[in-house]
Amino acid sequence: MSLTRRRFIETASLTMLATAALPAGLAQSAAKLSGTPFDPEKIAVLDGISELTFKPFIGEGFAVIQANRKIGSLTLLSVTSAGSAPESPQAQSARSAPKHVGAPITSFSLRFKGSGAPLPQATYTLDQDSLGTFPLFLVPAGPGVNPQTYTATFTLLD
Repeated sequence: MSLTRRRFIETASLTMLATAALPAGLAQSAAKLSGTPFDPEKIAVLDGISELTFKPFIGEGFAVIQANRKIGSLTLLSVTSAGSAPESPQAQSARSAPKHVGAPITSFSLRFKGSGAPLPQATYTLDQDSLGTFPLFLVPAGPGVNPQTYTATFTLLD
């Protein structure tokens, strides 16, 4: 079968049309997904967050949600301040160089005790009655630790 000019133009036109339509269709279907941890409404809860936000909830329960269903619960055990980041050795040795004024960094961590099946390291949606729902990256303490504990660390620019 030989390729005619007419067949070439038809095939090229259909290919270009499909190439233009496919990404738009995928973007629309992805935009319709709800319940992802990074929905703007969920991330807004984290604006202005600090360790003082979580301290009143020590001993309280948090529901763990993934794919719009509850998969477990966590109890907040502690809120630990890591303080400000220390000055780097390069900055200490370059004292004669002009100083760059950068934003100070503060950090704190949350430690949770889990109930239910162990959770792998991942970002989950947590739900707490007073705080609402928000995404949180949880790191398990390790295999064989009983009870299973998880840590979430916040590093903030002041």
